[in-house]
Amino acid sequence: MNEDTGLKLINRAIFTLIARNLTLAEEIIFRGTWQGKTYAQMATQSQYSLNYLMRDIAPKFWKLLSEVFGEKMAKTNLRVVLERHYLNGTQPLPSTPQVKETKAAIAPAPTFILNSIKGRKCTKIQPSKNSREAPEVSFVYGRTEELSKLKEWTSNDSCRLIMVRGMSGTGKTALLRKLVEDIEDEYDHIIWCSLRYGLTPKKLVNDLLESLYYPVYRYQQDRLSQLIDYLRSLRCLLILDGAEKIMTKGQLAGRYRCGSNDYGELWRRLGEESHKSCVLISSRENLREIDMISSENGPIRSLILSGLKETEARELFAGVGLLDVENLSVLSHRYQGNPAALKIVAQLIQEVFNGNVAEFIERKIFVFGDIKELVASSFHRLSALEKEVSYCLAIWADSVSFDTLEKTIPFSLSPKKLLEVLVSLKRRFLLETSTENGLSRFALQPMVREYITKQLVENICSTKAIEEAQRQTEEEFIELILSTTRGAVNLSQWLQNKFAVDWEPLSLLYDTKPDCLALMLRRTFHLRSQLLTKRFKQIRLDTSNQERELVLLVATRKVDPLGNVNVGTQPKLLIRVQLQPAGEETILPANIQLSLLNQSKTTLLSVKSMPTENFIQLSPFCGVFQERFSIQIEFDGAKLVEDFVI
Repeated sequence: MNEDTGLKLINRAIFTLIARNLTLAEEIIFRGTWQGKTYAQMATQSQYSLNYLMRDIAPKFWKLLSEVFGEKMAKTNLRVVLERHYLNGTQPLPSTPQVKETKAAIAPAPTFILNSIKGRKCTKIQPSKNSREAPEVSFVYGRTEELSKLKEWTSNDSCRLIMVRGMSGTGKTALLRKLVEDIEDEYDHIIWCSLRYGLTPKKLVNDLLESLYYPVYRYQQDRLSQLIDYLRSLRCLLILDGAEKIMTKGQLAGRYRCGSNDYGELWRRLGEESHKSCVLISSRENLREIDMISSENGPIRSLILSGLKETEARELFAGVGLLDVENLSVLSHRYQGNPAALKIVAQLIQEVFNGNVAEFIERKIFVFGDIKELVASSFHRLSALEKEVSYCLAIWADSVSFDTLEKTIPFSLSPKKLLEVLVSLKRRFLLETSTENGLSRFALQPMVREYITKQLVENICSTKAIEEAQRQTEEEFIELILSTTRGAVNLSQWLQNKFAVDWEPLSLLYDTKPDCLALMLRRTFHLRSQLLTKRFKQIRLDTSNQERELVLLVATRKVDPLGNVNVGTQPKLLIRVQLQPAGEETILPANIQLSLLNQSKTTLLSVKSMPTENFIQLSPFCGVFQERFSIQIEFDGAKLVEDFVI
């Protein structure tokens, strides 16, 4: 008798008693025992912990085998008992078959249905409640409190509808998978369905009924009522994973995709109509209908899955050999306890930095690779307004008030609409709220802010134009040097990505300390358009008291008389001019004046800095082909003039 034959004998015997096969964890214990391995060796060669296999699974497994085979079963006699039954050709005689027979007599054979994560059609595995057919997940760190709460809700409180919400990477699927393993014996049927794009409510209900396979329903019309009747007659566990896939992208949170609006009615009836089953839904977005009818003590409840606690995060770090307690708390806070992000970071530190957490933190690289994709998956679902508000939040180092945020937005947005956008960002778990001096304040989650900041810097810096400028030929480079010596800056050449050597790309402005980055973004926030060509020049003013270093920033784009992008041959340019302090200075000196002069040196526009201002800028202006103008800077008796030609 070999190992596989023994496994088949056990599965056949267990199925006869309770209509299921071994779980994955139970199979690991069986094969490990057959091969003479210790529990520690089994844990090392699987995704399960030693404590989980030895304390949680093994006692129940040996008790079950003892009931199935009618005699005491343990690691020491497994092979002996199985080989005796195999050689004698006898069937195991369970000690209490009458209990299981009664249950089987009133219900169809249990089923466990799985829609794969990739969204392929349901495949029926019948008759079975085999949890190894559910999505494979790694070991669940922490979540003891959340798991206990879900068990209480499903088993003792008889909740009919439970929504588990959380940001991508918080472990919603893993938590539900662990829950199913622990409570599957309480249910007649278990269906795991991974929701997918284009799955309408009608199709979902039909798939569920087909999976449950209750023939009397096949020819009736009201399929949802039939499903609820079935949930009344038998105790079923339905897991609907990834509900954000039925929501539309590019709109505020909670809007269904085309053809999916009837999901609201489905959730309402599954939650409000009486039955003895339980429906678990996981989602990265809030489902408004469930949120409206859920309550703390009612049959419809909602669980928000936030980040791991610091002690739980340390357990995760310890699992890959990281023991730097002080710096681990910094990482845990930076990534908001997100299990997926922490696991990616922990593995990187172990593999690349030899476990040196402090060295990784010094690199100040917090959003990269898979972590970037983790945040991007949520960011790309945002509406245009949500992205704009996110950009505005990203340019502040700290949380901001509603009034400050309203003033930062570069276009008119009513307070009502801004409130709707903030609520939507909050429901997507991208926004943090707090209270200071009696006023609400808003900030992006750290990982989200880091990602959006990088997106914003890339937009402002126009990296494509910079790369093209770096491919200039030697002749073009010499020509630009000569044009610089001739005095006037030729903005028409900028449209061809040809720049004088002393006008540098904006990316160099962002090569600064992290605490200065938010201020730099606020200064240049209005230059996000990819249509703008942007450069800066560092200048010096020799005043009577001291030498002042400043940054003159110029941005331009081609437009037609109506303000639209112009593709004609006679360009009219829209021009923006800004003055900033240089280096690590954050405030301009008061009364520094920035002016626009025409070819006759007549002042057309002018602006003067006020105390505590960190930049000043002229109102945008336009010029036509071959027109000349100058920018003048005056302060404390010193004057500097920069000439331009279009």
